Amino acid sequence: MVLLRVTSSADLDALVSLESAPDTSRWLGETGRAWHEQVLADPDQEHLTGEVEGAPVGFAVLSGVREGEGLLEIRRIVVSVGRRGTGHGRALLRGVVAHAYEGLGARRVRLDVKARNTRALALYRSEGFVAEGTLLAAVPEPDGSRSDLVLMAHARRLGG
Repeated sequence: MVLLRVTSSADLDALVSLESAPDTSRWLGETGRAWHEQVLADPDQEHLTGEVEGAPVGFAVLSGVREGEGLLEIRRIVVSVGRRGTGHGRALLRGVVAHAYEGLGARRVRLDVKARNTRALALYRSEGFVAEGTLLAAVPEPDGSRSDLVLMAHARRLGG
């Protein structure tokens, strides 16, 4: 079971190391401690750490928590490379979505994901996220190419 808790600045070195793995960083935009410090300082964002037996296995960043419009964005979600395929990523995603609805009063949760990130796309779809559009060539890559960005949303089911 993955337990969610609010991230502290003392967690940042461990979380930055999770996102710096090559099979993780290629899917992300800006990374690094300064990025996380900005998130922690922003009252419209919530930074959550996912733990298993007291050790961080991933994290998520929610945006739009103070806007009061009921639409939250999962700005970033990362699970440790060593924990992939174990169910921890799915548990982290489920916990973050539940927190958005139950803890923050969201009506919808959205995210975007690079179209070539098939592993993440499959997870999001299996957890009820629906593609609502694609931004073509939206993200510049280090090699000069550009990636498409799939826009996805999850709506809370009535009665659940």
